[in-house]
Amino acid sequence: MLSAALCMHANLRAEGDSGKTSKSKWREYFGMDKRDKEKPKKTRPERTHSAEDANPEGMLDLVDIPTANVLDYGGYRLNFRLYSKGGVQSHISFGVFQRLNIGATWDMEQLLGSEEAKTVAPTLNVKFKVYDGADILPAIAVGYDGQGRFFNRDKDEYDERERGLYAAFAREIFFPNFNITAGANIAKFKDGEVYGFTGLSYTIEEKVALFTEYDNIRKGPNNRFNAGIRFFPIPSLGIDFAVRRIGSIYDKERIVRINYVGTF
Repeated sequence: MLSAALCMHANLRAEGDSGKTSKSKWREYFGMDKRDKEKPKKTRPERTHSAEDANPEGMLDLVDIPTANVLDYGGYRLNFRLYSKGGVQSHISFGVFQRLNIGATWDMEQLLGSEEAKTVAPTLNVKFKVYDGADILPAIAVGYDGQGRFFNRDKDEYDERERGLYAAFAREIFFPNFNITAGANIAKFKDGEVYGFTGLSYTIEEKVALFTEYDNIRKGPNNRFNAGIRFFPIPSLGIDFAVRRIGSIYDKERIVRINYVGTF
C-alpha cells in the first residue's frame, strides 16, 4: 500500500509540473513572465527578432502596407497622416499584450484649410504577431484594418478599400537593416477578392529609413506603387514624406505622416 501511495503521489506531481510547464509557456509566449519581472523597472521587454532592433520607431507599417512588427506590451503609438485637400487621419494603437495591438483610426476630411471639415466614423484596427521569425522562417503577423482612403459619400464607402483581414510576413535579407515584407488581404468576403502587397525598407544608422511598396496587387490599373522616407529626430518619433500611386492612372498623392511611440 505504501508503494502504491508513493506511485500515486509521483504521478500527481508529474501532472502538476506538466500543467505548470504548459501554463508558463503560454505566459512566455505573450510576454507575461517578462512583464511581471520587469514591471518595477518599467523597461521594454527584450525582442527576439533582430530586424525590429534596427527600427527606432518600430516600423509598424511603410506607406500603406503593414509589416510584421508590433508594439511591445504597455506601449502606444500615435499617428497623424496629412493627405489630400487638408485631410487628417488620426490613429492610436496600444500594446495590450506583447504580441497583440488594438487601435482605432478617425478620418477627418478637409480639417486643414478653409473648407468645412467632415468626419467619417472611426474604424477598428487589430494586429497579432504569431511568430517572431528565425534564421530561415519569416516573422508572421495577422490583423484587421478597417481604414480606407477617400470616402465616397454617394456610395457610402471608401474609393480605396480598407485592407480588411490580412497576413504579413517579414524578414531581414542580404544585409543588416534591409527588410522585406509580403502578404495578402481580403476586404470583403462576399466578393472573394484577395489582394497582395509587398515592400522593402532599409534603415540607415537608426536615423533615416527608406521604403517602397507595391500594394493592392490584383488588377493592373488599380495596383499602387508608393515610396517614402522616414526621419527619426529621436528614436520614438518618425516623420514621413511619401508619394503614393506613382505611375498610376490616378493622380499622384503626396502625404506627410507623424508617428510617435511611447510607453505607459
